[in-house]
Formats: sequence, C-alpha cells, structure tokens
Amino acid sequence: MKKEKVRIGLRREAFNKMEQIHPHQIMLYVALIGSSVLFLFLVVAFTASRPIHSDFLKIEFPKFFVVSTVLMLLSSFSVSKIIPAYEKDELEELKKWLGITFLLGLAFATSQFLGWRELQENQILFSGVRSGAYLYVITGLHVIHVLAILLYAVRLLVKCNKVSLDAVQSLIYCTNPYQKIRFKMLTDFWHFVDVLWLLLFFYLLFSF
Repeated sequence: MKKEKVRIGLRREAFNKMEQIHPHQIMLYVALIGSSVLFLFLVVAFTASRPIHSDFLKIEFPKFFVVSTVLMLLSSFSVSKIIPAYEKDELEELKKWLGITFLLGLAFATSQFLGWRELQENQILFSGVRSGAYLYVITGLHVIHVLAILLYAVRLLVKCNKVSLDAVQSLIYCTNPYQKIRFKMLTDFWHFVDVLWLLLFFYLLFSF
C-alpha cells in the first residue's frame, strides 16, 4: 500500500514538473529529438555507403575540424555563464558572455568551411562518391543548426543591449520569468549542438 502511494506521488510530481515547462521549451525539446533521429539516420547511411575495399577517407584528418572542436568546448563554457549573469542582474556580464558565445559560434562555422576546403583539396567532393556527399550533408546540417542558434543569440543580445540603456526597462527585464526561459532555451540548444558535434567529431576521427 505504501509503495503504491509512493508511486502515485512520484507520478504526480513528474506531471507537475512537466506542467511547469513552458510550451516553447517543449517545442524546442521535440525539435531536438527530431534532429537527433535525423543525424542518427544520416550517420548510419554514411556508414553503409562507405566502400568496403577503398582508399576513401584514407587522408589526413582535417585540422580545422580539430579547431572546430576546441571552439565548441570554449563556447560550451561561455554559454554556461549566461544564466548565472542574468540571475544576478548583471546585464554587462550578460552582454559580455552572449557576445563571446556568438563570436565563438561564428568562428566555429568559419572553421567548418575551412575544413570542407581541406576535404576538397584531398578530392573528397560533394559531387563525388555517395559517402563524400553524406559527409558534407552531416557536417553542413550541423552548421545550419549552429547558424540558427547564432541568430537567436543575436536577437537576445540586441534586446539585452537595448534594455540596459534604461533603468526601468532593465528592472522589468531582469524580473520577467520568460526572459530566463529564453536564455534556458539558448543554453539547452547550444549544449545540444556542442554534444552533437563532439559525437560527430569522434565518429569522423575514427573513420579517417
């Protein structure tokens, strides 16, 4: 009887937590699950399309993919500073970490393009064998995710900069619960693309 009551209590607690999640967060999490499934499908397709006996990818691993990984790890640190800065009402700190995160994300996207150039120099072309096309599609789709979150980060940065010029607007901004949700969505999305790239990086590293 006691066990049944405990189970009911845990279920109620779980439902209460779910009810507290903002609909926009739920939409984001559903989208991230969908993206995860899509990437899994593409990785499986890439693996299946690789020639069994071939020199495909028997080249030096693109150096800029390593640079991309370092940039992603740094951005993961910077984005983790955003919510604490908001909770302390430190708008200047908030702007600083938003700006740093944006620049690191932009640098990551740039390093990806340079990594593709390295692939092209080694005759791994988008219009070549199927495996090469999948390689560009997988990494390109990840860059699209990064660019999407960069646009969202810019929007938050512009808003933060605008309200920081007015004391009243700053007070409203820092006490608005939805603003924290927006930063939570930013950090969750950013950590998602971070982890996703790390998984892709190590998979590709052992594929070369």
